Amino acid sequence: MSEQGKPTRVQRLWRWLRRPLALGVPIGVFVLVAAGASFQGMMVLSNRNEFCFSCHLKMDTIVQEYQASAHYGDGQTIPATCADCHVPHTFIDKMKVKIVATKDIYHMMVGTVTKENFESLRPAMAESVWETFKNNDSQSCRHCHQGDNFDLAKQPQRARLNHERIAERGETCVDCHQGLTHKRIVSQ
Repeated sequence: MSEQGKPTRVQRLWRWLRRPLALGVPIGVFVLVAAGASFQGMMVLSNRNEFCFSCHLKMDTIVQEYQASAHYGDGQTIPATCADCHVPHTFIDKMKVKIVATKDIYHMMVGTVTKENFESLRPAMAESVWETFKNNDSQSCRHCHQGDNFDLAKQPQRARLNHERIAERGETCVDCHQGLTHKRIVSQ
């Protein structure tokens, strides 16, 4: 207390800081911002090719197949990343895929998916991916292949005719383009 019996500035500040809302709100905001930034950072990092390559380069030929494809890019075209094809662009669907994908990391860590057995498991995993593409009408393909990136007038006649009739045949992109980026796997 000051000489006149009034609290000092330090004492008033301390009383204010001791009030739950006065300190709780700034701390809560800080925690939310930090958590949001961490979350967004993980989303960005886990959508980079380097993240995908960190396991696949050690385990299989998927990266080499992708790098040999038109989707990898040739320096003149814009490449499609792993996430462009395998991670939905809408938030809720993206979160579902990210959560489900943690099982892949788990199976690699516990050794149920290894370099030795990957190719035998690959057909079932590929079928699952293709089924997803069919069920969502190849949304990942259509995200990039639209407008100027999918001008029917610039396509050869056979491709143009097939693309014009795709909906009436009840097909989607992977029905014809399965195996475009990764080798086509047939289940036995």
